[in-house]
Amino acid sequence: MPPGREDRRLHPNAAVNGGADLLSSLPEGILHHVLYFLPPHEAVRTSVLSRFWRDLWKSMTALRISDDGRWSSAADFNTFVNSLLLSRDRSPLREFEFCTYFHPQMQTDEYKDSDEVVRYVDMWIHHAFMCDVRVLKVIGMSLPRPMVLAHVPLIAKHLETLQLWSVLLDGCSMDFSRCERLEDLMMDDCRISAHRMVSKSLRRLRVCYCHFSHDTRTRISVPSLVSLRLDGNRGMTPFLETMPLLDRGLVRLGPTTALKDLDGSQTCVLLESLSNATDLELVTESRVTIFKQDLKWCPAFNKLKTLILSDWVLGRDIHALKVILQHAPILEKLILQLSDDHNYEIEMEESCSLVQKFLPSEHLKVFEVRCRKDDEMVGKLEKMLKACGITSITFSLQEP
Repeated sequence: MPPGREDRRLHPNAAVNGGADLLSSLPEGILHHVLYFLPPHEAVRTSVLSRFWRDLWKSMTALRISDDGRWSSAADFNTFVNSLLLSRDRSPLREFEFCTYFHPQMQTDEYKDSDEVVRYVDMWIHHAFMCDVRVLKVIGMSLPRPMVLAHVPLIAKHLETLQLWSVLLDGCSMDFSRCERLEDLMMDDCRISAHRMVSKSLRRLRVCYCHFSHDTRTRISVPSLVSLRLDGNRGMTPFLETMPLLDRGLVRLGPTTALKDLDGSQTCVLLESLSNATDLELVTESRVTIFKQDLKWCPAFNKLKTLILSDWVLGRDIHALKVILQHAPILEKLILQLSDDHNYEIEMEESCSLVQKFLPSEHLKVFEVRCRKDDEMVGKLEKMLKACGITSITFSLQEP
């Protein structure tokens, strides 16, 4: 039976004559949706409207809890949240989002209440799991003390989406093997020192601006993944295990990857597991990256149709471009993004002189070079690429 069908009749306490309470006559599902957009303390206040409204907030299917500046201390905020959750019934939660208490002094060493800020985080998460939450969003505002996710594997049979902001993940906290329905995982500005991320069900993974360990490479095991985004992370680049279903991938390495990242490994850290993608974007801001190491064992990209590369991925080496093209037999579109650094001009000319002429895939219809409009390398690069056998080139010129 569709949600709310039984609620389409007027509620017993709704007026039907003059001064009709039309709001209360709406289905409970719609009323819960209205309550969702209210801050929790405002939703609780609706209990004084009428007998019907008295307990309605206790069965809300979605909760968004945040510190909106009304709480004088972390203890006051925590007391409210604890009371809210304890007063609520155990009806299933579709979505639960909470943000820890924040005070400007938390960014200084003078703040003395940092333990209280994160004291009940595990309990709140456990409450959500007990209510069969499907979407969980955890936002940490607890600097300088990070919010630590439980060191043990998460057990949430109904969890489908997990979003984490500014959370510390170590131990077994990234073992999601017992979250059997988890398909979407997003992590932003998190500190990751866990040795392994595991999930057989995960379909989409986004890890942006996170800090990985500078000493240990985190292994990511997500065999059902179809979409991957690793963007602007620091520390050692994670090792990607087999992803046979991957369709789209974006890997953008920041300028501050760990010195140990180039560890002389005899296996591909990234490219092997990205080789099943049909759309791929590889970008880096660093001169020395894991991409160049991986290209020594370049896998076959037999499904790849669209590829976006930054010049640093190639290490400013035309030979590296040749290797990629020779391993992408059905590639249809290639976009090369040039940076503003022209110190590599001699390097590219030297590498081009060492590369024999070759023919790219017959499927390659678009070869686009994106660069600044006033870039002096445009003409030289076109000449070098044509000398190597790449004749159909389009330059996308951007304003400086």
